[in-house]
Amino acid sequence: MTNIMSPGRPINHALRIAVELAVMFALLLAIDYLLGRRDGFAHFQPSPYWLPVLIMAIGYGTWPALAAAALASAVWLSTNDVSADGRDYFAYMFDISLPPLLWYSAAVAIGEITNLRNLRIARLGARSQTAKRNMDRLINAFHALAQNNRILQMRIATDERMASETLILSARLRQETGLDRQSTLRALIAMISGTDDFTYYQLRSGLAWPVLFGDGCNRERTPLSADLLSALSSRRAIMHVAVPADRPLLADSGLIAIPVWSCDETALDGVLMLHHLPFSAIGSQLNADLAALATWLGQYMSDNGRLADLVVVRDRQL
Repeated sequence: MTNIMSPGRPINHALRIAVELAVMFALLLAIDYLLGRRDGFAHFQPSPYWLPVLIMAIGYGTWPALAAAALASAVWLSTNDVSADGRDYFAYMFDISLPPLLWYSAAVAIGEITNLRNLRIARLGARSQTAKRNMDRLINAFHALAQNNRILQMRIATDERMASETLILSARLRQETGLDRQSTLRALIAMISGTDDFTYYQLRSGLAWPVLFGDGCNRERTPLSADLLSALSSRRAIMHVAVPADRPLLADSGLIAIPVWSCDETALDGVLMLHHLPFSAIGSQLNADLAALATWLGQYMSDNGRLADLVVVRDRQL
C-alpha cells in the first residue's frame, strides 16, 4: 500500500485533512439531527457517509480515505437505529457491518488509484524540472560555444596579418576623423584584444560614460560603478577576473577593465571594458598587448575634436 503521507510532506497538509474531515462529519451529523430521523441515515440509500470517504480517496489517497472510513464507521455504529430485536443475529450483523466494509474497501481501492496518479504527476514534474534545467544548460553552452567560435574565427582571420594591419590602422588614425576614426579604432581594439564584445568608457564629470562599442557588444549603456573607477585610479593597473580580488568589482561589467590615462598620465581619462574573452587567452601576453593598446587609446581618444559624434553621445547621456 502506497503511503502518500510521507514524513517529508508539510504538517499543515495533515491538519488540512483533519479540518476537512471534522467539518464534513459535523455537517452530516447536524443534517441528521436537524433535518433527518436521527438514525444515522439508516433508511437513506446511499448513505451520506460515503461522501467523506470518496472525497478523501479521490482527493488525497489511501490513508486519508481510511481515516474517513474509520470516522464514518464510528459515527455509523454509534448513531444508527438498526435493532436486533426479532431478527436473525447474522442478518443484524450483516446490516450494521456492511457499510463500514464497503467504506474501507472503497478507501483502499480508490485511494491506491489516487496514489498512483499523484506519484506519476510528481515524477512528471521532476522530469519536467530536470529537462528544463538541462535545456537551460544546453542553451548557455550553445551561446558560449557560438561566442568562442566567433572569436576564434576572427583570430584565425586576423592573426596572420595582425602586425602589418596594426601598423596600417595606426597610421590611418593620424589622418582620419569622426566616424572613420571610430571605425578604425573599433577594428584596432578588436584586433589587439581578440574580441569585438567591448565598450570604451570616457570620464566626464566624475562618471565613466560608454561612448564606443564593439560590433559584438549588446550591453546596456550605463556608466561604470564609482567603486570600479576608484580601484582603477588607485591601482593604475589592468583588472580582470583571473584575480579573485577583482571579481566583485567587475561583476555585471565585464571580464577585463583596462584603464586609459591622459597624455600626461596624471588622470584617468577612460576605461576599455572587455565583456567576453576565452579564459585561456588571459595571460601576460594579452596584458602586454592591452597595456600598449591603452597607451594608443590615451592618445587617440583624448582628441575629441576628431571624434565629434562621441561628444554628442556623451552630452546626451549627461
